[in-house]
Amino acid sequence: MGSDTERVEPAYGLHTYQRQVLDDLMCVLRPNPQDIVPTSQRAIVHMPTGAGKTRVACHAACSLLSRAQAEGKVVVWLASTEELCDQAADDLRKAWSVLGNRPIDIYRFWGDSSLDLAELESGFLVAGMPKLWAVSGKDVRLMRNLAEVTAGVIFDEAHQAIARTYRYLTEQLLTYQPPLLGLTATPERTATVSDPDHELAQMFGSNKVTIDSRGHGDPVTYLIKQEFLADPSFSRIEVSSQVRFTEPKDGFDYGPKELYELGEDETWRKAIVDVTVSALGRYSRTMVFCPSVQSVRECAEAIRNRGLRAEVVLGETSDENRRCSIERFKDDSTEPIALFNYNVLTAGFDAPRTKCVVIGRPTTSLVLYSQMMGRAMRGRQSGGNLTCQIYTVIDTNLPGFGSVAEAFSNWEELWRQE
Repeated sequence: MGSDTERVEPAYGLHTYQRQVLDDLMCVLRPNPQDIVPTSQRAIVHMPTGAGKTRVACHAACSLLSRAQAEGKVVVWLASTEELCDQAADDLRKAWSVLGNRPIDIYRFWGDSSLDLAELESGFLVAGMPKLWAVSGKDVRLMRNLAEVTAGVIFDEAHQAIARTYRYLTEQLLTYQPPLLGLTATPERTATVSDPDHELAQMFGSNKVTIDSRGHGDPVTYLIKQEFLADPSFSRIEVSSQVRFTEPKDGFDYGPKELYELGEDETWRKAIVDVTVSALGRYSRTMVFCPSVQSVRECAEAIRNRGLRAEVVLGETSDENRRCSIERFKDDSTEPIALFNYNVLTAGFDAPRTKCVVIGRPTTSLVLYSQMMGRAMRGRQSGGNLTCQIYTVIDTNLPGFGSVAEAFSNWEELWRQE
């Protein structure tokens, strides 16, 4: 470039495909007022794990809050876990610092927060659903008053939105019909289309916004070819355990009792440990999903007994220990580390160095499987890897999974493509 030309890089920019999704999304959330037939200001953003749903949603949130009619109001971001809340609050702060048009507050309402929801001014409210449900039961006026100052609602992991308590809270916030945006990598509740899936689609106006795959057949293939997602290699570790239990009915997954029994099976635990040891010989960072709390502890201890590094994160892990374990897993050391967990780090966890995932628990949920697999799928263009390895430990009598692209497009007939 000549001396009279200066390139300016955005501080919170979007890739081309993310800009396309945002443009399509805002056409739904901020429709043309001259439209003869008003459209529902509800939509779900459907993007694979690692493709940048949160960043797109933060741009949308800033756009909604920047409107003149949003002065003195809040955009409410709902999430079910503290990890998702942390991620959202951090990204909203980064986004507004470059996209915002006035000083605002970011309100954090999860965990031990003592925030008074009656004292909110203009800004973003990031709320943990369990916390919001707990306080709403103590004050019946809370949700009604909050609805009066709500300029928009964003529901992270939106496939959870029709759960009874979550739906009640969401619909309360939508009393005055602000825009509703859902985020998900899997816009469904079950592996086969069922009543809950239709209910979910209806809740979001049957409007699904996704990536234009540009002739590649599906968005996952497109993102892999463009190196935004890592190209996954799948390996099945077949085990014939001594545990026998009935496969769940459609719409349900294996329960804690069955998973605990499986985690107590020595053959199953040995398979998890053996494949993790093998993975640590090839990859510096491996995430391991176990079937129970006890199996996490025992598998991690077995790894340590072999002279290898294992970190553990459980629901009962203290905030300080959880932070330290995650920071050690994310750091730049060359020592191979396995991070073991049970039902904690399936969403809201970003560690670009993760190149291998061991899925050591059975599931009939494509939602859950895709989330676990996605922990290793951040591509080179997004600071991750060109390829990744997915090991799935399966009982020869139970179903398994193989293709994230197939999972991504499984429920298309439910949604209108915007």
